[in-house]
Amino acid sequence: MRESKLSTRAMVLFSAALVLPWFGYAWLTTSERSREVEHTERNLAALASAYAEHAATLERLGVIAPPGAEFPNGAELIAFEHALDAPGVKFSLSRAAPVQSGITLRPTGRAKETVSAEIGRSDFTVTASMSAREALADWRARANAEALALGLRSLLVVAVGLFVVRQLRWREAAETELIGAKDRAESASRTKSEFLANMSHELRTPLNAIIGFAELMKSRTFGPLSERYRDYAGDIFNSGTHLLALINDILNLSKLEAGQLSLQEQEVDLAATLADCMALIETQAREGKLRLSVSLDRNARLIRADERRLRQILINLLSNAVKFTPEGGEIRVSSVQTNAGLAISVSDTGIGMAPEEIPVAMKPFGQVDSKVRRTFEGTGLGLPLAKHLVELHHGTFMIESKRNVGTTVTFVLPRVRVIQARAMTVRAAG
Repeated sequence: MRESKLSTRAMVLFSAALVLPWFGYAWLTTSERSREVEHTERNLAALASAYAEHAATLERLGVIAPPGAEFPNGAELIAFEHALDAPGVKFSLSRAAPVQSGITLRPTGRAKETVSAEIGRSDFTVTASMSAREALADWRARANAEALALGLRSLLVVAVGLFVVRQLRWREAAETELIGAKDRAESASRTKSEFLANMSHELRTPLNAIIGFAELMKSRTFGPLSERYRDYAGDIFNSGTHLLALINDILNLSKLEAGQLSLQEQEVDLAATLADCMALIETQAREGKLRLSVSLDRNARLIRADERRLRQILINLLSNAVKFTPEGGEIRVSSVQTNAGLAISVSDTGIGMAPEEIPVAMKPFGQVDSKVRRTFEGTGLGLPLAKHLVELHHGTFMIESKRNVGTTVTFVLPRVRVIQARAMTVRAAG
């Protein structure tokens, strides 16, 4: 029953609600009919007893024939029948030998057509009877009214049941279709992710070759080149490097979604790693006249993490901060220990985002619809990739931003990853 569909269970319940009241009605109606017949028999017995007493009195007074003669249909007995006011009841007296002396109540049974009761005296027997149709007239009227009410209720139950079952079956069909669509979409996504993950080597190899040969031309390793070829080689090198970085981001994100990216954990000096990342963006920051500052928790310098992935997280966040912070702005990196773990924040005084734009920015290839942001290059993979890498470290990723005020990205690594405490404060400016 638990494994059956909801519509099937609802149909069973409505069927029970339809059938069980009729069983109850049949049982109660039959019981009431038996009680009605018994009540009628008791009333007939009382009437027969009164009739017998009156006949015995008339016999003692000599109004009717003495014992040994048949009872005549005298006017006195007919008048007494009218006085009893029992419509439909018929009385009969006979000289038949009674069962025993005295007054004896002996119902004659419940024949199909009549209900009767018999009273035996010492010298005669009185029988009172009436047709079963008249005896059960009130019961039949009540039973018909109850049957009509129950029939109307049954129609209502059928209508409601059909509506509910139909709605449930429609919903189950929709759920089945949605589950099928979801399974197909997940299968397609897995296929895509597995394809990109498996193609990583094939995609990287030619790009590495292009970049390598362009670097040879650019550095004039095998002799001088004209200045024009040198510029072309620089363009090839820069474009190839940029394309390789984009492909690396796509492949890393695909590997994360396919569950094929594993961590190479080791002890990492957070301050030293951050200093290397800051050095990579320092030139861009200097060109944009941006101020850089770093303040790390003195008691959380060494952590257990994948250094390469940690660098990737920090570089993505710092690159975004530099990209979207106007000239003269500030970028600040800080860390502090909390109850949840080590919180590392990258804050900027850039153009920021509205609250409703943050979910868009967190989607792969998501581009916030802003003319200002469209002036900057990017595929929209930096934040989603950083979030996935943080979650791979069992951490949490949060963004707080306000338009034209700035953005703060905070990721929290679990406390178990802080493995050594040392005093440390790093500051850099550009």
